[in-house]
Amino acid sequence: MRHGLFALSLMVAGCTHASVSSVPMEVPGVGTVYRYQGRANFPHQIAEADRLMTKHCLQVNGGKPVQVDRRTVDLGTVRFDNAQANTTGTTNIVGGPYSAVATSNSRTNVTGSGTELRNFNQEILYKCVTPKR
Repeated sequence: MRHGLFALSLMVAGCTHASVSSVPMEVPGVGTVYRYQGRANFPHQIAEADRLMTKHCLQVNGGKPVQVDRRTVDLGTVRFDNAQANTTGTTNIVGGPYSAVATSNSRTNVTGSGTELRNFNQEILYKCVTPKR
C-alpha cells in the first residue's frame, strides 16, 4: 500500500508543467491571442494556468486575460505497478528396484498493487484586455 501512495504522490507532484507562447497569433474576428498549454488533471494545475496567463498579460500590456477558446486533450494514462511473488515447495522422490514415487507440494503467494492516472492537457487561447477608461 505504501508503494501505491508514493507513486500517486509522485504523479500529482510531477504533473505541473505549463507554458505560454510569447508569439502572438492573429485570429480573424477576434484579434491578437496568446496560447497557454499545460496539464489539466487537478485544481492546482488550473490555478497555475490562471497565474501564468495573468502574469503574461501584465507584462504584455498591463491587462487581464480573457479566454477565447479552451480545449482539453486526453493524453492517455500513466500507471505504476508493484508485484511480489513468493513460492515455497518441496519435492520428494522415493524409488526402489521396481517402482518410483514422486510427491511434491508447493505454495505461491502473490501480492500486488497498481496506481493509474488519466492524463489531460489543456490548451487555452486568450487575449490580454486592458480596462476601458
